[in-house]
Amino acid sequence: MPFPTQDLHWTQTRDFLQQYAPTASILAPNEFLEFLPGTYHYNVSYLFPAAQFDFVVVHKGMVADIETPLLLTVIEQFHPVFANDVFVVYAKEPIADLPPPEPIHTQPLIEQFQPETEAQAPDTTSSPTGQPACAAVITTYNRPNALRRSLPQIVKLGLPIVIIDDGSAPGLHRANQSIANEYNVPLIRIPTNRGLPNAINVGVEYWLADPSIQWISYFQDDVDVSSNTLRVLTAIQHSQERPILAGQEAPEHPIVETTEIAGYPVLLKRSMPGQHLHAHRDYWRAILPIPTPYLGAPKQDKGKPGQGADEDWWITAWAPQSIAKQGRYVVCIPNLVRTFQPAADESTWGNISGYVNSTNEAESLSLEGVKVLVDGYNLQLTKGTGIKTYGLSLIQALDRMGAKVDVLLSRNGYKANEVLDEIIFFDNQSGNQNWINLSKWVIKSLSPFYRAKRRKPFAGLVVKRGKYSDDFLRYAESFNLPQCYDLANGLYQKLQLTTKINVSEKIDLWHATYPLPMQVRGARKITTIHDLIPLRLPYATLDDKRVFYLKIRDALKDSEVIITVSENSKQDILRYFDVDPDKIFVTYQPIALKPLEDTEEGIATVLGRYGLKPQNYLMFVGAIEPKKNLGRLLDAYSSIDTDMPLVIVGKKGWLWEEELGKASLFFDNKDSKKKVKLFEYVSMDLLRYLYKGAFCLAFPSLYEGFGLPPVEAMHYGCPVITSNVSCLPEICGDAALYVDPYDFKDIQEKLEMVMGDTTLREQMIKTGYQTAENFSLDNYTRRLYQAYARALQ
Repeated sequence: MPFPTQDLHWTQTRDFLQQYAPTASILAPNEFLEFLPGTYHYNVSYLFPAAQFDFVVVHKGMVADIETPLLLTVIEQFHPVFANDVFVVYAKEPIADLPPPEPIHTQPLIEQFQPETEAQAPDTTSSPTGQPACAAVITTYNRPNALRRSLPQIVKLGLPIVIIDDGSAPGLHRANQSIANEYNVPLIRIPTNRGLPNAINVGVEYWLADPSIQWISYFQDDVDVSSNTLRVLTAIQHSQERPILAGQEAPEHPIVETTEIAGYPVLLKRSMPGQHLHAHRDYWRAILPIPTPYLGAPKQDKGKPGQGADEDWWITAWAPQSIAKQGRYVVCIPNLVRTFQPAADESTWGNISGYVNSTNEAESLSLEGVKVLVDGYNLQLTKGTGIKTYGLSLIQALDRMGAKVDVLLSRNGYKANEVLDEIIFFDNQSGNQNWINLSKWVIKSLSPFYRAKRRKPFAGLVVKRGKYSDDFLRYAESFNLPQCYDLANGLYQKLQLTTKINVSEKIDLWHATYPLPMQVRGARKITTIHDLIPLRLPYATLDDKRVFYLKIRDALKDSEVIITVSENSKQDILRYFDVDPDKIFVTYQPIALKPLEDTEEGIATVLGRYGLKPQNYLMFVGAIEPKKNLGRLLDAYSSIDTDMPLVIVGKKGWLWEEELGKASLFFDNKDSKKKVKLFEYVSMDLLRYLYKGAFCLAFPSLYEGFGLPPVEAMHYGCPVITSNVSCLPEICGDAALYVDPYDFKDIQEKLEMVMGDTTLREQMIKTGYQTAENFSLDNYTRRLYQAYARALQ
């Protein structure tokens, strides 16, 4: 909105600031930015400490928009210097000869944030009438087996319960009703399944109609519940300070702070999923009704009841009166509640989080005895690719869960001679698609003798060091079927035939790490779809778009489960194809690089070998091709007044000359203080040092499925500037600065912003570390397990 120039309270405050703080750093409503360029809006108050600001302008009606810890520091340590009926202005340093404002303006703020008194003791579970002050809601849909397990545990808590059956099929509803009757618990059946938000609305409103109920606990039906859950919640809950709690940990939701309340360790978060949410009646009343597709859900409905409503986000973060909008946190008490069926079959909830007992994680996430075959299409390459990195992380996670993992290679050999067989296997390989005799290949693929066999141990005749990594050599004695991928891709391109192969041993799951037109007889198929960039940006890749589209279509049809690497990619798949969204699991990607344990001197020594100094170069990581947008980054770099070199780490791809051509000015001009250094291929070890030493990573990609370089950079304390498109805001969250990737001036301005603001850069580093933790191997393993559990059902 424009500045309210007709409002005397606003203009008085503006005039005061223009007189005493014309260029100062100010936290104030956004409208002041029009007159005072140093203004920061309340929305960023969680990013900065109070010391970042010289003045803080408190709008008395917008106190909840300012981060509470920051405001407390301001009230305690800053000096009130101006006030009227709408605003109070605090200054870091007192202003000479300026009397403080009247206490009538400042005292209410002080009283509002005084520490709790005995009168604010935690709420109890009993009302004045002696009736229980806490009640529970359980929602269920077509899952009597889940209800059969969870209901007895919740009954043991000793609080009144209502079950909401969200339109289960008649036979399953009768089973739910029988279970409810067994435990003498009322059950309300919604005649038609209208989605989980609607079911939660019905259950919570049922208890809000009873004035004796002060706290309402919502449970998903597929949870295990600790017997001391109610006792712990009662000790921690507070109707004003802690009006919403959760009894489980969800690793994909970042932790803001770890603390202790009433002797219990708790986590403070801005959002939580809804396996369990426990809130005071006033909080529930303020955020209900949760929007459904019939009540203006925040996101587009895709055809499944409730989808798009994001009810957990609404309850904890999105509602106008949510805890996040109040500047406070959901209090998470780990281990009280955990999901026993994370891949919830036919559930309208569809979330992927669940508490895993760290003391028994191997058993909880066990794939012991499951035989998995992973495609080696990229794993057998001697140099890295993004999908190869994904495949190595996938195998590492499967190993941790006890699966028996093999890789299907497609390298040539020589059956008649063991010596030549080893030599040819390790020779440079190239495709040999001879489609002149296409019928021969079709017949070969249909033959029962077209079979992948496990290779015999090698005799050690070939020197492999320096050429083949340990990861490759580990699977060199796995299964091999010469030219199988060339054959499968060729047959599909010509005839749209899916190649079916036999494997000499029993395989449970065949995991294609990208859409492959290949089936393993007797195995269930999982396919990873990283992105739909050839369809979203057809002009930015060389793929045959028709074939790519058909491969995706058939993979969706032929696979038990589809794995993808971001919610954005999942939504792209749903936009282009008619597929059940519950079939698609978002696992993200883990950080594959190892921690860097070296001193500052050691880091400087390694970088010095390449003519680099720590914190004195900008960095880009990615293939040199149109969709990575290197050309506009070079335009931005050329416009910046800096002598920091730009380090480009990436192999030359399609149209690399066009993208890299703009750097020739810096390569050829010895007088230019700007330098561009190109590292076309670096080892994973050196990449760690480059991330650690970079001043910042600039990654203005036009489109990504996941975007691993920004996450890797944050993991090593490197600030990130990236694009405001595709999955990148989803992945990087609050840790990055965002640019319009089509506007090189915007890229330039954000680079200059980081270079000119030490406090901002330090905050980006701190937030980046926290964001990178979301993509640990532990979290990835949990998400991957849920997808595999579904595929094995």
